[in-house]
Amino acid sequence: MASSERQPLLILGDDGSPPADRAWRWVTSHAWPGWRIEVLTADTETPPEWGSPAKPEEWTPTWARTEEVPGAADVRFLRVATDPRAMLADRPDADLMVLGLRTHSYLQAMVTGSTTEWVLHHPITPLVVASHPDPVHRVVLCADGSDHALAALDAFATLPMAQDARVEILAIEDGRTDAHDAAQVAQTRLEGKVAEVATLVRPGQPTTAILEHLEEGRPDLVVMGTRGLTGWQRLRLGSTASAVVRGAPCTSLVASTESI
Repeated sequence: MASSERQPLLILGDDGSPPADRAWRWVTSHAWPGWRIEVLTADTETPPEWGSPAKPEEWTPTWARTEEVPGAADVRFLRVATDPRAMLADRPDADLMVLGLRTHSYLQAMVTGSTTEWVLHHPITPLVVASHPDPVHRVVLCADGSDHALAALDAFATLPMAQDARVEILAIEDGRTDAHDAAQVAQTRLEGKVAEVATLVRPGQPTTAILEHLEEGRPDLVVMGTRGLTGWQRLRLGSTASAVVRGAPCTSLVASTESI
């Protein structure tokens, strides 16, 4: 994540669609003191120059992006002549990536080649999937004792809105991990970095139990780690993080040990 020696960088994928509108409004609903913001749009109509990396070019979006980003050190709108997935995969220097969610259906996302679904399974940087533009005040943080879950915790703790957030750490007792220990470790790691922190352990199957809890509590953000499954493993095992992102009634932040 970001260090004190450089300005942190937020990348927003923008194609002018309603999901991108929600992602843009999520960004502008928060203050980003000292952050650099790059709003990237893939230009799929201009053939790329083969053999050389696609170069971002300054441009003015044809859709409305007039709101200010509070506190940002710099906001740039850039267009890249390449596939949107390649455009985002080429930016491991980002401290946070923000995308909209086009569909809640896993099958439809796979058939249409959803960029967000692809990035969700290949997270090279902490990823916010903005289902709603609501500012973050109440957060559910999923703890399972894994390094990926702790990476997601650390990613959230570095964001500007974390210090004023009320966080509930949720651990699911499913017989595979020590949920109480996972919740305690996460609480200790988070104390002093947020306004309030509490823990809850509940039984059940992780995906179902997490989604039920989110429906009951309606937080502004859910934070979780992801293993980043790919290929046949992804189709066979699925992904708790991906299922929660598609089913959650709130915005999601996912990260893994490879994305920070």
